[in-house]
Amino acid sequence: MKRILITGSEGFIGKALSERLDHLNYDLVCIDKKNGQDLCDYNYVKTLPDVEIIFHLAAFNGTKWFYEKPFDVVLNNTEPTLNLLKRYAKNIDLFIFAGTCESYAGSVSQNENLIPTKESVPLMIEDVLNPRWSYGGSKIGNEVSVIAARQQFDMNYQILRFHNIYGPNQKDHFFSEFISRIRKGDYSLNGFSNTRSFLYIDDAIDYVYELMNNKKAYNEIVNIGSDEEISIKDVAKIIMEKLKIDKDLILRDAPVGSVKRRLPDTKKLKSLCEKSKNISLVEGIKKVLEN
Repeated sequence: MKRILITGSEGFIGKALSERLDHLNYDLVCIDKKNGQDLCDYNYVKTLPDVEIIFHLAAFNGTKWFYEKPFDVVLNNTEPTLNLLKRYAKNIDLFIFAGTCESYAGSVSQNENLIPTKESVPLMIEDVLNPRWSYGGSKIGNEVSVIAARQQFDMNYQILRFHNIYGPNQKDHFFSEFISRIRKGDYSLNGFSNTRSFLYIDDAIDYVYELMNNKKAYNEIVNIGSDEEISIKDVAKIIMEKLKIDKDLILRDAPVGSVKRRLPDTKKLKSLCEKSKNISLVEGIKKVLEN
């Protein structure tokens, strides 16, 4: 089994991935800032062991932080990526970087004809003055760095652009925040008319694992998501129905800069993976509420 480094191993996707790979008996090196392991410190990064594959999932994520601590978001998304590339670009089999659908937001906001959104769509920062772009903008910069390392050092990579992955025990996400609010009697719903496509965490990990083991997916950018689009209001209704809450929602507009529609083109994903069926949103919500 190959030795694999996972950054952000205590995060939502990182924890699910590390548990899956550990169950499959891979030799794992798990790194997370919550454990006092700071990838912003290059002296620390230099001490990390040699590995064959890196999953770089660590990021400062969560919509509220984009507005409250935008510089911290940029710093903690950028420095770890550069440090890891400096340490490993010349001696790694595969560097897998967790991209984001936020990178598409500027282009899609300007042109809804780009939906469903292909991986080839230009990445654009719509408003550099909006602190929300601290996240999407730094992720775009990281993609540039990963591809530059490929060009200069012949490093194999995968850029996986995750689209609204959800599941149990998730923090700083629509599902967890909305469920927490309505259980406290707060029925406000921001961005009710926006649409998203949600993918359950187990399905996301299935795709990630297949791609890791598929050399045809080397040096590719791949959307990881569902091709089923649904409004935030309709998702909220499903959640409230499951919780047997019969109350009127207080509908509010989304924050400035929040993209109105999000739907990935998944043709490349399906062409590279044998997996053909995902957990339905209704079933996924049921699993979230059971935990």
